[in-house]
This record gives sequence, C-alpha cells and structure tokens, in this order.
Amino acid sequence: MTDRRETIGQAPGVPQVSLAQIMLLFARIGLTSFGGGLSAWIYREVVDRYRWMGEDEFLGGLTMAQILPGPNVINLSIYIGQRLRGGIGSLVAVGALLLPPMVLVVILLGIFHRFGDLPWVHDLLEGIAAGAIGLTFSVGVRSARRAAARHYWPLLMILAIFVMIGLMRWPMLPVVLCLIPVGLWAAWRER
Repeated sequence: MTDRRETIGQAPGVPQVSLAQIMLLFARIGLTSFGGGLSAWIYREVVDRYRWMGEDEFLGGLTMAQILPGPNVINLSIYIGQRLRGGIGSLVAVGALLLPPMVLVVILLGIFHRFGDLPWVHDLLEGIAAGAIGLTFSVGVRSARRAAARHYWPLLMILAIFVMIGLMRWPMLPVVLCLIPVGLWAAWRER
C-alpha cells in the first residue's frame, strides 16, 4: 500500500504540512526579514516553532544550500519546500519568499524616495540590520554549542576560520579550500 505522502512528493516521516502553511510561513519570513538573517529566521520557524524538521536535517540543508550556486536562502527554501511537499512545495516556498517582499519593496521605494531625508528612517533601517545580525549570530552560537557537546574539533575549525579570515585577513576561498580536507578527515575519523 502506498503512503499518501509518497503520492504528493512528501518524504515519509515528515509531518503533514499544507501548501497554504508553507506559503504563509515563507511570505511572512520574506516580508519581515529586512537586512538579512533569513537563514536564522527560517531555522527558528521551521525547527523551533513548527518542528517541521529536525536540527540536523535543517543544518544539512543549509550546508547544501551554501555549497550550491545561487542565493543561499533561495536554495534553502527549495530544500525545505521539497522535503515538506515535493516539487510544488519548493515552488510555493520560493514564490512566497520572493513575491510579497518584491511588491513591498516597490511600495517602500516610493515612500523612501519621498521621505528618505528624515533621520529616523536611517535609524530604523540600522536597527533592523542589527536585529538580523543578532539573529544570525544566535544560530551560529547554537550550532557551535551543539557541536561542542559532541566533539571539540568543530569548535577548533570555527576558531581557525575566525582567526585566519577575521583577524589575519586571509582570503576566504583558500582558507576554506584548505580546511575542507581537514573537516572531512575529522568527520570520517569520528565515524
């Protein structure tokens, strides 16, 4: 007997999530996430609030989204939509993430063009950006804490990357390319 989830493109073991729920969530995220921090916001909603995915599954999808070409958040939305409702879920997630904010940005551009010289508008935008940075930082701290609970080598990798890129100002691409084999070796040894 075929599981209904398989017929709609949903993976077995994934909670039943309607297309309307996916659309409303991603539209809300797209409309309320100015200044970045979208991955952290999606994590908070999909993993913490609604429990549609586990942390490991989400972080695996986020890693894949960052490796693949294209914007990370779009790739992550495709991944989550596909895991929850198949190909149509991916289309709904990406469409809901992009279309409502695009309409809002066009409206806000007209307003900003008219009132952009007011100092409080710039203060508001800086506050929104600071909130997005804090949310992204909180996901990083959570992931590091979880990794440290199991093993210390991920923290050493994070520290090495921070020192090389953040303090020593080495170019990111060579640092990451050199540390990939180290991370793969450490993960392989762990298993």
